Amino acid sequence: MLLQSEINRFKDDLTKDFDDSEISALLNQAIRDLKNRNIAGVIIVPFAYLIGGLATEYASEQTFLYSFFGLVLLAALGLRIMAIIAISKKENGCNQRWLSIFFWSNLFVGLTWGIFAGTAVLPYHSSLSITLIIILLAGISGGSMASYSIWKILSYAYLLIILLPAISAQLYIGNSVTIPIGVAISIFLIFNLVQAKHWNKNYWRSLINTFLIKKNAVELETLNKQLTKEIADHKLTSKNIAISRKKLEDIYNSAHDGIFILELSGQAIDINETLLEMFHINREQALKFNITRSLESKNNTDIDLETIWQETLKGEDQEFEWLIKRSDNDELFTVQVNLRKCLWGDDSVVIATIRDITPQVLAMQATIAANRAKSEFLANMSHELRTPMHGILGYARLGVKRSDSLPRAKLNEYFHLIRQSGTRLMDLLNNVLDFSKLEVGKMRYNMAINDLIPRIHQVTTELAPIAAEKGLSFELECEKTQAMAYCDHKKITQVLRNILFNAIKFSNKDTPIHIFCEEIDQTGDNHRQRISISNLGVLIPDNELESIFKKFVQSSATDNGAGGTGLGLAISKQILSDHNSRIWAENDPSGSTTFRFTLPANDQSNITTTG
Repeated sequence: MLLQSEINRFKDDLTKDFDDSEISALLNQAIRDLKNRNIAGVIIVPFAYLIGGLATEYASEQTFLYSFFGLVLLAALGLRIMAIIAISKKENGCNQRWLSIFFWSNLFVGLTWGIFAGTAVLPYHSSLSITLIIILLAGISGGSMASYSIWKILSYAYLLIILLPAISAQLYIGNSVTIPIGVAISIFLIFNLVQAKHWNKNYWRSLINTFLIKKNAVELETLNKQLTKEIADHKLTSKNIAISRKKLEDIYNSAHDGIFILELSGQAIDINETLLEMFHINREQALKFNITRSLESKNNTDIDLETIWQETLKGEDQEFEWLIKRSDNDELFTVQVNLRKCLWGDDSVVIATIRDITPQVLAMQATIAANRAKSEFLANMSHELRTPMHGILGYARLGVKRSDSLPRAKLNEYFHLIRQSGTRLMDLLNNVLDFSKLEVGKMRYNMAINDLIPRIHQVTTELAPIAAEKGLSFELECEKTQAMAYCDHKKITQVLRNILFNAIKFSNKDTPIHIFCEEIDQTGDNHRQRISISNLGVLIPDNELESIFKKFVQSSATDNGAGGTGLGLAISKQILSDHNSRIWAENDPSGSTTFRFTLPANDQSNITTTG
């Protein structure tokens, strides 16, 4: 039986489990593969023959031979095609006669091409066009070797009969050009023979292994069907366990608190996702944690963690607050830690529940600070209100008692002092009322283009008597004769009054207060007026340069009895914010403090007004 010899050569790869039907199936698969690999050659071989003849003088000068070989080639190809078609119709096997026809038709194709190439080399060996025939010959022989490697004897015979005529012709001519070509083709032939043997061996072993795998797969499928029934209950149980475990894991990982599972030695053995997110660490880093290595902390000197841990091991639940850093920054945050000893399966462990309470701590601190600020505000306000009221009542009482005996000049002095105290009291009340309006959004603005220089003169003239008591003077410097700004002039006058009054209160005696106004261009056409007020005196701590603009807040540097309600700068900041402007404070290395604010220099329709 054709191809049976191929199977016989690989008996060692077959096991006793292969029966005759399976060996027959192997042969049928090999025949189908052989047929499929040869379909392309039916087109390529005659096409290459046509090109080879026309590219040389062979077709025109050796017309009879070219035509004869062409007819033989077509006849062989016809038989080859018929064999391929017949093989294709045999689904479960192949008639040995057609397989023989397939064998011999392919050899005749190779023989025809070989003789054609050999007879072309003899007369045209010196022509460059013979190179094309040699290339076509090498391509056809190499491609056929790949197609025929399934059938070893066919591949060997085909390679020999297609290449030997060309080799013989080259060596027969025997010149310095043809001999190297003949040797090269001989080497090519030997290489292809070795390669054909190697491919043949790999193909059959691969085919046998594939059948073995399929055979084993069928056996395994049968075994799996038997096992399926036995493990059905186990699968259902496993599924229910997995669902329960997943639910527990989801609860565990979605808990708002971070969770450490610690051995009694203090070593972490499990953690949840919340803890990893809380400390910005990965699981590998977290599992390196051991609480016994964290018993001492310079940020928690008031907590005896070693005693807490020992009490936990005795079964006493422990709860404490702990300051700690995240892995990617040095900022401290506060956590509440709860330690509880319990069973984890069959082992005793300590579950550490960790909650980030930093927002609550900060809120508590803010509440305490706000209450303190309000208390200080009420104390300052009562003092600030009481002082002018004492002045009003005191001088009014003197005026009533001595109105008949006092000269008119003295009475006028009393009235003047009463008026001063009343004005101061009115300013305080206006500040409180303005702040209340700002808080509830009832402040209204009358926006227009105004010159700031007259407003500055107005305030400095108003405050000059108070400044003179400390030997202070105002020095105004402007780039231009006018400082035009789009603003509510009354509200900006109030801002100037608040800043200059603070400058008077906190300036050293006999020093000047500098006022400087300039026009700046921030972005293109967005011109703005910038007012700067500097004084030498009490410096504001750098960490308070922003907080002094908050309501009820005064700088810690003003604990010298200067007083104040802590509302003036907060009101000023809100007024300027409503003007789409800002105010800020700076400390100069020379020892002066400067307050600066800006205002738009031209009409702006996007100014935000409250109310």
